[in-house]
Amino acid sequence: MSDTFQDFSTFSQQHAKANFSEWLKTRSMRHWDNMINHRFTSDMAANTLPEDVFKRYLYCEHAFVRSAITIFSYALAKAPSAGDQDRLVSIVYTLATEQDKYFRETFRTMGVKYIPLTPSSFKGKAALLRDGAVGIAESCSFLEIISAMLAAEWMYLTWCKKAAIGNATGVRKSWIVLHVTASFRDQVNWMIHRVNELGMIAPAKIQEACARHFSNMLEWEIAFHDAPYDTT
Repeated sequence: MSDTFQDFSTFSQQHAKANFSEWLKTRSMRHWDNMINHRFTSDMAANTLPEDVFKRYLYCEHAFVRSAITIFSYALAKAPSAGDQDRLVSIVYTLATEQDKYFRETFRTMGVKYIPLTPSSFKGKAALLRDGAVGIAESCSFLEIISAMLAAEWMYLTWCKKAAIGNATGVRKSWIVLHVTASFRDQVNWMIHRVNELGMIAPAKIQEACARHFSNMLEWEIAFHDAPYDTT
């Protein structure tokens, strides 16, 4: 059986150093590769992303970052340990300060008028990511929420590490650098660690749910990054 369709138990029996996060990625490898090599990530690395596309992307991404505060707040409310609570408080604080500051300063630099965010900030394909991720946060367990968000955060760290050595400059470079800082790497590593710890002992039904959420997040991310190119 292909790794793509293996349950975690079978995967771990066939891979001596298997862990849950790698199983999640293996189960979604096609979506993972498509997102890592997306037109958007290539354009960012090569510094060829049209400014109008970048503006549309930033507006939707800013809206999603604000939604991520909601998502991680649900995880905070469901956190199984004090250590998890502490980490999630830090994540929410960073999203609301460091990342939000980037958007406001970048909009000002690019001459884009700041528009207060509303639910209508998301339209079409861009709405899939927000609606799907918030839905998981509202209705699912801590492990499922973190598994879903790991897909997004790990993916960003991966493509930004590659793009950081590319030709990006200015505000595009700043966005890439924001996702390769020591603090962001620590955040992703914490998520991997907790997903591994909790996922490896979770019931098979929850493990499969985590794999489904991880895959869906990557599909939604692909649609989200397609959206800025669509002017229709």
